[in-house]
Amino acid sequence: MNRKVLFVDDDVNLLESFKRQLRKKAELVTAEGAKAGIEAAARQGPFAVVISDYSMPGMNGVDMLRVIRHGSPDTVRVLLTGHADLDIAIQAVNEGSIFRLLTKPCPPDTIEKVLDDAFRHFDLVTAERELLEKTLTGSVSVLCDLISLVKPEVFGRVSRILPYLRGVSKGVGDPRPWETETAAMLSVVGFITLPDSLINKVEKGKPLTDAEEKQFLGHPAFGARLVTKIPRMDRVAAIVGYQEKHFEGGGVPKDDVKGEQIPLGARILKAVVDFDILLANGMPKGDAITKLDRRKGVYDPAVLAALAKVLTEHARYVMQKVHLLGLTPGMIMAEDLYGVRGTETLLLIAKGREMNETVIEYLIDNSRSIKINQPVAVLQPLP
Repeated sequence: MNRKVLFVDDDVNLLESFKRQLRKKAELVTAEGAKAGIEAAARQGPFAVVISDYSMPGMNGVDMLRVIRHGSPDTVRVLLTGHADLDIAIQAVNEGSIFRLLTKPCPPDTIEKVLDDAFRHFDLVTAERELLEKTLTGSVSVLCDLISLVKPEVFGRVSRILPYLRGVSKGVGDPRPWETETAAMLSVVGFITLPDSLINKVEKGKPLTDAEEKQFLGHPAFGARLVTKIPRMDRVAAIVGYQEKHFEGGGVPKDDVKGEQIPLGARILKAVVDFDILLANGMPKGDAITKLDRRKGVYDPAVLAALAKVLTEHARYVMQKVHLLGLTPGMIMAEDLYGVRGTETLLLIAKGREMNETVIEYLIDNSRSIKINQPVAVLQPLP
């Protein structure tokens, strides 16, 4: 349970007084001035509560708390001021999302009561967020597992791009990597509207007719409409909807959005998906990066630079042959896995699919009625 509290003031004596009064109630960190407060929040956070003076040299407490909120939105913010000014109170609430506004001097028992209230508020906020994220993660996981089993050749792409996408997301400082990864997992939802023959041409990088291209470019909007039906997934839906948007403004949707106005996750997704298509068709990684770079205006240059860097730092894998009972979550299919039922050959899992408990259970269950050649080839990340 987080009980870390950051006190920020330019009065050293007051900070020392807070330390003495509240040392048994919370894990206290103090910072002298707004700049030191922002640095402490970044390096020693996250904090459950930040209490700051309003009037400080260089930056006032409201502005400092707004900066801290951007990096740690769950942190509860309390403002101390010696100016009982209504304008300050309004600014504090509207701009800083302040939990409490206290006037100086503030008695220790008042501070303790505010801390008790702030801790309760912090616990409620974080518990709600964790519950929501776990619920959404579970829902997305189930949906993706269903897609992977119904259209394994399509979802194989998602498994292949995720390691690159995670690396690029980190490299460009993506502030919401969970949303970007979730959007990548849901990016193929719209493929359920496309015929297998068209999907096959896209995956193999073959030219499309005008009618086929129009049909294909409709899948992001369809997928985005489905995703928006999931509560609090608006930003994820936007990434899905803009995954075929060009950095210079071309592609779909046909609107005026371009450059950094395009959701960052969509810019990342566009680059790594096109990169994967080139790799899937036999192009070496270095040549694939060069080819993407020559498509001027299509990709965010910062994203391409991060992708190139990921290739030099990408984790190594070792090839293994294992029986189905030896599969473990995290292993990656090294080749398409087929099963034979009578005279019918079925694609069960596409190359690049990362194993999880659901997929492993699916394979073991089907091995009772479908002939699956074992052992199967997998890639195991090196420690």
